[in-house]
Amino acid sequence: MADSEEDISALLSELVRTLQDLQAEVEPRTDRGRPRPPTAKELIRFTSDVTIPAAILVLKTNIEALKLLRRALRLAEGRPAAASSSSGVQERAAQLSQATLARLDDALSDLQGAVEGRPPDSEARELLTEARQLRESIAEQLAESESIDGDEGDGIEGTEVQVDVDAELQSIKDDIDDLNDGGSENES
Repeated sequence: MADSEEDISALLSELVRTLQDLQAEVEPRTDRGRPRPPTAKELIRFTSDVTIPAAILVLKTNIEALKLLRRALRLAEGRPAAASSSSGVQERAAQLSQATLARLDDALSDLQGAVEGRPPDSEARELLTEARQLRESIAEQLAESESIDGDEGDGIEGTEVQVDVDAELQSIKDDIDDLNDGGSENES
């Protein structure tokens, strides 16, 4: 029996050393017996594995509890429980429809202005207005010079210059559009 007692005490001492090593590994202590602070890597691992999932779970639980409370309040008032979610969706759909229609109206007005020869850009409109005024001024000067030449009678025949005003205006509009398109391409 002495051998068995020695074997048991040897096994017990080995078990105690193993448990002490395990304790030292699991809870490392400093020289004064206090536990050491966790390392940054341990904090990051704990945060990603435990803290964040726990916070998410608490938030989800609170959201579900609030939804249940809202349903209970609606039922207590005599309203259907799902009415708010469908009305919220309907309100959002109505807002999106109104915004889409407003954008469509803006696009159609821009298109109509382009068809009528009114550029949407204020600077382009001013240039077009100035071009029209210059055209009118030139037309008036040509009309005056023709009347003076006709009165004198010694004007040279065939000196009348034919100007296609619409083609000139279209050319100016195309130049302005090219400038606007070139400016927006450079900004991109």
